[in-house]
Amino acid sequence: MNVAYFRPRKYGPESAIENTVANRIPNLFTSEANTLWTAGSPPIGAGMPDLVVVSYEPQVFALAQTEMPTIHILAYLRVVGSARLETIIGRTGIPQKTTLRYLNDLVELKAVARVDDTYSLLPVWRQILPEIVTIEVKVTNWKRAIEQAARNHIFAHRSFVALPDYVAQRVRLEPVFRQLGIGLLSVGDDHMVSVLRRSRRHKPRVWKYYYEIAFLAARHGKD
Repeated sequence: MNVAYFRPRKYGPESAIENTVANRIPNLFTSEANTLWTAGSPPIGAGMPDLVVVSYEPQVFALAQTEMPTIHILAYLRVVGSARLETIIGRTGIPQKTTLRYLNDLVELKAVARVDDTYSLLPVWRQILPEIVTIEVKVTNWKRAIEQAARNHIFAHRSFVALPDYVAQRVRLEPVFRQLGIGLLSVGDDHMVSVLRRSRRHKPRVWKYYYEIAFLAARHGKD
């Protein structure tokens, strides 16, 4: 599996586990209707999840023709459904001239529809990334991995931690996995990866991060 890495890698036990998981992604996360894109340590808000696996609609590549601030407009319209120009300006804080330029671009790219002075997100763009999965990798500190995986729920549909098999087997029954809905991947010495616990599906809460991932997929998904 090709992985788009967003920072220099430090090779060691964790990167070895990460490589094993990345190589098994097509088997772990299947997507019939959509294509998968995988990123390593992408900058999302203040965090950098170890691995992000994204299922996307092909229309997402239209974002490669836009500028990053357009994600603020997409995120706002995803929350409210539709809004007038002056409301979008007030809520996003983007200057009027720039906002109008971004909106015109999004209309031309068929991401946003315009009726008079009101703009709305077209249906496919409400779920342009049908599923975002994050994976946090640790060798021993599984509690830290849980903390990071739980934080990822603000933008991810499913969140996993990946641990060496001997650690994963020891902690698989910890209540925190069920309480937080976090999945658990076991990575063996034979380079096999097993799903010991499935992740409960969540709805993203911070749409700015959701469309930030869409923007990264559009810019780097065809590299």
